[in-house]
Amino acid sequence: MKGYFITFEGGEGVGKTTQIKLIAEKLRQKEYNVITTREPGGTQLGEKIRSILLEGDVNKMSPMTEALLFTAVRRDHYEKVIKPGIENNFIVLSDRYMDTTLAYQGYAHGLGINNMEDLYKIALGDFKPDLTIIFDMDPSKSHGNLTEINRFEKMGNDWLSKGLNGFRQVAKLNPGRCVLMDSIGTIDEVSERIMKILNDKLGL
Repeated sequence: MKGYFITFEGGEGVGKTTQIKLIAEKLRQKEYNVITTREPGGTQLGEKIRSILLEGDVNKMSPMTEALLFTAVRRDHYEKVIKPGIENNFIVLSDRYMDTTLAYQGYAHGLGINNMEDLYKIALGDFKPDLTIIFDMDPSKSHGNLTEINRFEKMGNDWLSKGLNGFRQVAKLNPGRCVLMDSIGTIDEVSERIMKILNDKLGL
């Protein structure tokens, strides 16, 4: 059984966290070995930096500082969770990864998607997810699903709309890796869409 790295991406409140738990269980029922993880986070260091990135005032750090911290967490996450998981033939499911930085810091904050790609390459070379599912939902519809408000959610719907456009641009630039998925619907309906994508793209 081959290991895979699959990432769930999208805006705030679109249902990624709920779905990653459900999809992990569905894959385990099919007798796959599965690891679920998240960014920022996933490791002891990552969880500490997560609180720095997500808590506090909107303007407490610059977009470039955010990008550098996300990239540091990503490298640690890759070394300690993602790479070992794939090498041991696990399916690694991550709630966010590189495309959040491309969409948020690169596009919405204006640092440039290409610049963020270059930063990623410095840290992780040519390694990329096998598949990225981008949950597509307008912030005006997803914002009501939020139970906690972090720094990025505090930036408001205009900024979050820029982030959504960033994710759509990332999907357009990476058609082989990314699938832009309508995430409006019941939990079961969205789960069925995801399982179909996993089957169509990876045969899972």
